[in-house]
Amino acid sequence: MRRIRTLGAAFLVALLWIATAWPTVAPPKATPATATTQKKNLGAEARQLAKKWSDHLGTGYITRIDSRRHLVYVSAVDKKALTRVTRLLGAYHDMQRKTLLPEPLRWNVTIVLPTLKDYRKLVPNIKAYGVYSPKKRTLVSISFSNVLVHEFTHALHHNDQVAANQKHPIWIVEGLATLFQSAGFNPKKGEWKIPIDTGLKVMQKALKEKKAHSLHKLCSMKPKAFMQDAELCYRQVRYVMLYLHRQGKLQQFYKAYKAGYASDQTGVKALEETLGNPLKKIEADWKKWLLAQKPPWRPAHKYRAHLGVRMKQIPAGVKIVGFVRNSSAKRAGLLKVGDIIISLAGQTVQAPNALTAAVRSCKPGQIIEIEVIRKGRTTVIKHLLGLTPK
Repeated sequence: MRRIRTLGAAFLVALLWIATAWPTVAPPKATPATATTQKKNLGAEARQLAKKWSDHLGTGYITRIDSRRHLVYVSAVDKKALTRVTRLLGAYHDMQRKTLLPEPLRWNVTIVLPTLKDYRKLVPNIKAYGVYSPKKRTLVSISFSNVLVHEFTHALHHNDQVAANQKHPIWIVEGLATLFQSAGFNPKKGEWKIPIDTGLKVMQKALKEKKAHSLHKLCSMKPKAFMQDAELCYRQVRYVMLYLHRQGKLQQFYKAYKAGYASDQTGVKALEETLGNPLKKIEADWKKWLLAQKPPWRPAHKYRAHLGVRMKQIPAGVKIVGFVRNSSAKRAGLLKVGDIIISLAGQTVQAPNALTAAVRSCKPGQIIEIEVIRKGRTTVIKHLLGLTPK
């Protein structure tokens, strides 16, 4: 089973889905494709895009073209890492075609995996580790895991909206992206396995303190209001989508929503039709379900997972400035002073407290993947976590 990891809280504050222009350094423009010339022109356009981006970014970049799926990769990472990314996104693309988003891409999507320096030039006003621009049909990311999949979901969903001549509300746009970023899937069986994530505690607390938005308000929320309460809203829409998935109703809901789009763009009618109840009853059932869920595994009693790095906050993420004596990180020697950690066990980390929380959500002795920026380039390290008394 293929697995994609979860999104960290710090990533939620970026207004990603409406990022339609990048100042300072403008990327090459993509050529629109028409339905009649699509097959013939997309191949030529893909080669042009690869060359334009390669010339634009300069030395140190390699390109790959997935002509069957209409994906163009421009990468500063090594060939092994690029192969990993192409396999992940290729399999994820095919799985979505089989399940929720069947429309083939009508254009080339360019996926740029730049150095940190170039990333900051391309998207200087966004603190997150990835962004998809619908206008430019281009995804730029320095993460290989959950952020990348989140933004790739936006790319596939954007294509599906255009094919249907629709513009879906932010709760559906971000709900799908945050849901699938943490998904595992079995391509042969066409089955998704989507776990509870570390955001559960935040949602349960919000429900208990009556701070969560009503479903009616959430479905009607405009992007500006959604982003003003992003940390809660992203988690809430994920758990609405996860509820639909756990009920076996996600595909049915999405089809009903698209079919009834002309009469209701909020999605309320589609929820009521799919779940067979008025919205207030749906909300009550959802809250009961959510409060009954158990959080991700936590170490019992005496011990918890331990990494053992000394760190400080920098604009790019969490920088390692040293190691705790006799820690697992010190003994393994895989992490280096100066490394910038951007994700751990699939959880995006942009602050020391987020890194600590990500470590504590893991098991002692668990082998995890840590994404780091080293000398300006992203790499992935497999690491065996140690343990420490609670």
